[in-house]
Amino acid sequence: MVRRSLTIGLALALLLAASAGGAPAPQYSSAAHRDYRIRNVDPESKEDPNNRRLWQMVEFSVWTEDAVLEGRPVKVLRREDKSNKGDHTSSEFTVDAETNRLLKVSRRTVSRQNKVLQESTDYYLNHFYRFPARTIHGDMLPFAAEKMDLTIGKRQDVYVAFGVSNEPWQVFFIPEAEEMVTVPAGTFKCVRVKVDYNTDKLPGFFKILPSFLLKQMMSGYTIWVMKDAPHFMIKFQGKLDGLGSPEKAQELVKIK
Repeated sequence: MVRRSLTIGLALALLLAASAGGAPAPQYSSAAHRDYRIRNVDPESKEDPNNRRLWQMVEFSVWTEDAVLEGRPVKVLRREDKSNKGDHTSSEFTVDAETNRLLKVSRRTVSRQNKVLQESTDYYLNHFYRFPARTIHGDMLPFAAEKMDLTIGKRQDVYVAFGVSNEPWQVFFIPEAEEMVTVPAGTFKCVRVKVDYNTDKLPGFFKILPSFLLKQMMSGYTIWVMKDAPHFMIKFQGKLDGLGSPEKAQELVKIK
């Protein structure tokens, strides 16, 4: 039943994309591996190493591969996260090669003892009416950076999803200025991009929170994207673990 539903959803999505017209969407490139590390911006901040064990990820790698899904060319965006406890999470984000529409997300978390702690697959096309064509998963940000229009001041939006059971978040990217950024991988000419949220359309319990609290929770995210193609994400900084958490940065360590 799932396979049949996915086939129907894929056909409908491609039909909608074809009827929309306009220029083709920028493509995800099949590119080299990029290794990132996650560190505290404030070296004096204290964290409980046992808190949210599976989410204390300290490094991750991303890359893109060409593949085929039910006879249709797709891109598989792969991400491998490793924690400071030795756990690792493997994520696969499958998107249509022509339209970039998110088709499915598979995730698998394994402990340092090689025990499977979590495993799931979400078929987004089975719920395509809830997820706009510009939907990305929350962990796809390094890939989404490759497709940004880096024209200074030009705001663009995407919808960020964290599973098929949750409503997507409308997120705005606003290129602000060109800057030189130094990270472990080197020094790069970048465009600084502000990340903002549409607080009028937040999902779930966020809708009942006062506006001043929302601003604290949703502000302070910044991305630095390589100005020249392929527009790799060089750095991402903000309160990545939510309100009250120390500010962190994801920094490019190596391209291989």
